[in-house]
Order: sequence, then structure tokens, then C-alpha cells
Amino acid sequence: MAVVLRDRWWRRLSRLLRQPRRTQIIGVFLGVTAVAVVLIWYARRIADYDENFALNMGADIVGALLTIFLITPILRRAQGGRVREHVRLDYDWYTEQVSGATSAVKLLDTFSNILDAPVTPRFLRALEGAIDRSAYVQILLLDPDSLAVVQRERELGDRPGQADVRREILRNLRTLDAFQHALTDRQRRRFEVRLYNASAGVTLYRWDDKVLVSFLTVGRLSGQGPQLEVTVASPLGGFVEQRFEELWHFSKPMDQFMHLPVTLVEADGANRELTCRFVAHEGQHYVMDQQVVTEMARRRDGPLQAYCRGEVETRYEPVVVDDRDTDLTTLLRERYVEKYDGRGGAFVLLRPL
Repeated sequence: MAVVLRDRWWRRLSRLLRQPRRTQIIGVFLGVTAVAVVLIWYARRIADYDENFALNMGADIVGALLTIFLITPILRRAQGGRVREHVRLDYDWYTEQVSGATSAVKLLDTFSNILDAPVTPRFLRALEGAIDRSAYVQILLLDPDSLAVVQRERELGDRPGQADVRREILRNLRTLDAFQHALTDRQRRRFEVRLYNASAGVTLYRWDDKVLVSFLTVGRLSGQGPQLEVTVASPLGGFVEQRFEELWHFSKPMDQFMHLPVTLVEADGANRELTCRFVAHEGQHYVMDQQVVTEMARRRDGPLQAYCRGEVETRYEPVVVDDRDTDLTTLLRERYVEKYDGRGGAFVLLRPL
């Protein structure tokens, strides 16, 4: 039992020391304690030392108890209801807050310039540090194929220089997809990106128990407008947190949009599992993967079937898209470049059987 308690306290101490600025705080605390001990030792020669020491210690203990049990709760309640207004969303400032997060980091937006700006590498390092401190990172972005994208573009207007909502979301997703694949398996369990397909109405940038709240306005991106800094325990913070959870519940993982798990089934029953890049058009999936084309060439004399995302009952026949169909090929290549910012080889249609 003693060994278990010792290990538990050692893990807590190690976690405390890993948190940013906590090492400096502990150093200051130890320094002040050392000075206090020296002063107490130096004062031992005064008359009635024991009585004076007991009187001062008793007064300090009473003051500490009053602070802990009476004053601190009052200050916390006052701070919980306080609203601090920021003129705009300062991505550098928010990155600094995330760099000290220890429990939760949440982001809800249509798309976020924090994922496509000079501050992006530092923000991703801050996310990784938060994950290493056992924080759970959840990011919600708008589904680029949803009708809500069209609605948001109408709200922003078609002025010169206005953001292309779908293109900006895809840029964010490429950044997050690369970041996710660079994480270790243990880190990846605390990082998740999902896509929602409804009108959120609000944006949320949270770190631990604090959150920046803004509203989606007409003709302007949310980050360009005022941001309200509140605690999650406040009425406004609780309302936005509830909205986040509702959207999260009905959203889909980013991986379902960026990658398509394909299982090739050969005539002898052997299976080969692949993860393919793909684009969707008119309800059909067009994958671009050289391994799929290679398997089709190897099995030219025998049937080759496939199913996606483990749905064994729904089978497809891989068919290479004819390059002579220039309209379709051009459309598919444009969507592929827009989604993955790269070029590839031939497209393969997964035609339902």
C-alpha cells in the first residue's frame, strides 16, 4: 500500500513539474520558505521567543484558513461571472494560453486562420505539449461538402478578397491531417478532429476552464470581431459548451473525409486492405491509388471486387476512369488538387455491383 501511495504522489509531482511556469513557481516558493526559516532561526534570541512564535504562527494559520475557505470562493464566483472583451481573436495570445493547458483544448469554427498563419507551427507545438500534459484536444470544423458552406459564403458576401470558405476548410484539414499522422499512437488517442454539417452560430476557443466566445456575423469573419472571454462555468460559457457537445455528437471524423479504407477481394478470397485518397462526385467515390491500379492489372483475367469501410455486404467493381472523358477527368483533378493540394495518376471508380 505504501509503495502504491508513493508511486501515486511521485506521478503527481512529475506531472506538476512538467507544466509550464510551474517549475519557476515552485522555485520561488522554496526560496521564500528558505528565507522564512532563516528569519525564524535568527529571531530565536529575542525574549519570550516561544510565546511570540506561537502567537504569530496562530495568527498566520487563522488568516490562511479565512483566505482558503471564505475569501477564495468569493473571488472565484466573482471571476466566474466576469466577462472580458477582446477586440479581435489574437492567435498569438491564444497560442500562449494553449501552451499552458493541462486538461482540455477545444476549437469550434467554420475554419480557423490559426491553422493557416505564421503562428501555426507554434500553435501545433502548443497542442502537442498540451496532449503530453494529458489534455484532450477536440477540434470542430464545418464539413466542406455541407450545404452550410454555401450559406456561410452568402453571409460573408462576394467582395474582393473575401475568403473562399470551402477552400479554407480544406487547407485547415490538410494541416490537421498531417499533424495527426505525425503524432504517436498514445498522443493520437487524445487528439480528434470532426466535421459538423449544421449552422453553429457561434465560435469557441477553449483552454482548460476558460473560453473565447464569438458569433458568426454577416460580412465579416468571426475572428475579426469582438471575443468574449468567460469561464466554462458561467452561463454564456455553459451555453457555448453545450452547443459544442451537440455538434460534436452529430459530426463525423476527419478521417472519413480525407481517407477511404478500401478492401480488395480477389477471386481466391484473399483480401488486401488499403487506405486511399479519394474524391466524391454525384454520390460515387473515385479513388486515386497506384496500388489499386496495380492489383487491377495483375488480375486482368480474374474478377476483382472491393468494399469500403468494412461494409462487406456492399461490393464495388473497380473501374479505371477513361481519360478520353475529359470533362469528368478535369472535374475530378480539380477537386483532387483542391482537397489534397497535389496531383496523381489515374482515377478508379468504385462502381456498385
